[in-house]
Amino acid sequence: MKDEQLQAPPKSDALPESATFLSAIFSHCHDAIFVLDPSADRILSANPRACNLLGYTREELLAAPISGIHPDDTPSLFAFVQSVLNQGHGRTDELACLTRIGEKIPAEISASVIDTERGRCVIALVRDIRERKRAEQALRENQERLASILDTAMDAIVTVDQQRNVTLFNKSAEEVFERPASSVVGLSLDPFLTDQSRAFLEEQMHSRHGRESASPGRVWAPKGLTFRRAGGEEFPVEASMSGLVARGNRFYTLILRDVHNAERAARQLKELQRQNIYLREEVRTEYDADEFVGSSPAILRVLKQIRMVAPTDSGVLLVGETGTGKELLADAIHRASNRRGKLLVKVNCAALPGGLVESELFGYEKGAFTGAGARKKGRFELADGGTIFLDEVGELTADAQAKLLRVLQQGEFVRLGGTRNLTTDVRIIAATNVQLSDAVAAGRFRPDLYYRLSVFPVTVPPLRERRTDIPPLARHFLRKAARKLGKPVRDFSTPCVERLLRYPWPGNVRELQNVVERAAILSNGPVVEVEDALELRLEAPAPASLGTLQEVERAHILRVLQEAAWVIEGERGAAAILDLHPNTLRFRMRKLGLKRPS
Repeated sequence: MKDEQLQAPPKSDALPESATFLSAIFSHCHDAIFVLDPSADRILSANPRACNLLGYTREELLAAPISGIHPDDTPSLFAFVQSVLNQGHGRTDELACLTRIGEKIPAEISASVIDTERGRCVIALVRDIRERKRAEQALRENQERLASILDTAMDAIVTVDQQRNVTLFNKSAEEVFERPASSVVGLSLDPFLTDQSRAFLEEQMHSRHGRESASPGRVWAPKGLTFRRAGGEEFPVEASMSGLVARGNRFYTLILRDVHNAERAARQLKELQRQNIYLREEVRTEYDADEFVGSSPAILRVLKQIRMVAPTDSGVLLVGETGTGKELLADAIHRASNRRGKLLVKVNCAALPGGLVESELFGYEKGAFTGAGARKKGRFELADGGTIFLDEVGELTADAQAKLLRVLQQGEFVRLGGTRNLTTDVRIIAATNVQLSDAVAAGRFRPDLYYRLSVFPVTVPPLRERRTDIPPLARHFLRKAARKLGKPVRDFSTPCVERLLRYPWPGNVRELQNVVERAAILSNGPVVEVEDALELRLEAPAPASLGTLQEVERAHILRVLQEAAWVIEGERGAAAILDLHPNTLRFRMRKLGLKRPS
């Protein structure tokens, strides 16, 4: 009796109850369920969720072929079904169902084989994964944005787990530690740690151990903390550390700023700012050196000398009156030399006060004098590898001459207030408007320095010795003035050209450029006259003390007076030769102290 009492109820009673239970599950399941007959390409059954998912009635689904709801993925669908038939079960999320209105629905499908009275069938549970796909896509986009932000961050960002294994290593970290992320992620951070940084990490990780969030905020590292690059070099950093918990695991993020690189960048920026100051001096404000105008024998001789000496490293001494274009020739020498890729640093020795010459040329150390709050490089350091142009070199002080001589002899110098010898490789082009040999004879210039500077002397002729160049030079300057002023001036009148040829030009090419620009300003038409411009030039009051220009003018007027036998008026008088009014000439003679010898 006991055995009979323990037996299951008769099948006739259990089947109806089981069928009802399974039917309820089938009807109320949240996922779509299909019963498929793959041999006949038919859907044998489908629950209400399957009908709602695809937008068909149950009758329409049962009348449709299996391939009808997967037209784009039919080969993949039958391959999946065949795999299920072979293995008895299977799962995929690579297939999509097609709704009645043509929408493709990505689906996750789990299928198993069942045996029925009709033969082997496949029961497939289909889950709509559109929301999951959208969430995954949003997650991927967020991860890509985060990765982009991390990779464009200027600071190195490194995340490690509790064993100090690297889980994140951004682009800046690759640059700072000099290792690609692919060779670091998953491995220990220890090779990049110094004893100091290792102690810092251990202290912070230990203090956070056991905290629920492990992220109370950012902790700044002490000053002087160092890490190690892949090559073994230690470098100082500014660093902060924060913790987080993800999926039950603790991670720690380090944000590092390479102080060494920041200091180096600051120094480079300061150096570039200094270079910019000197580069501004290189801007050609007079006229383009590539358009050196002139075909007179005197200027062609100079240009031939320049072409010969430019490719060498020999020092050049340019000797000529003020305004003859010595700076322009220095530009041409530098740009035709092997040093053209480096700086041409220009120094006007006459414009520097005596006490500043040495500090400008050779630099100074911090504290060398009152106001020297930081070390400053001199122009010889800046010109290293390039060329330095010393204009009016005869104005250098005795101390500066001695230091310059040492640079020429040994390539060495010492900053003002310093003790360490510094080396430089610089080509020197010097210029003077006086005869340095006279300054040597008078004891104002060192003879040994003079001989060093005048390895290749070039005498630049004054404009009065190259009169055939005056018309083309004047027209060149007129074109420039027309562009600058926006005036339609085109040429000079014939009498104007004759006046330009007769004028002595004590200020040389620079004076010619100024006169032409002034004439263009005064012009009311396309043809320019220079009479007013020249009269303004000649009637200008002379300075109280004579300088180089006045000496040149005095010598020229004296020579003309002597040639005219001191006759001022008349067709062959000095006034006519100089194209001046006789009274104007007498005025200039009084100013220059010229009297007819008794």
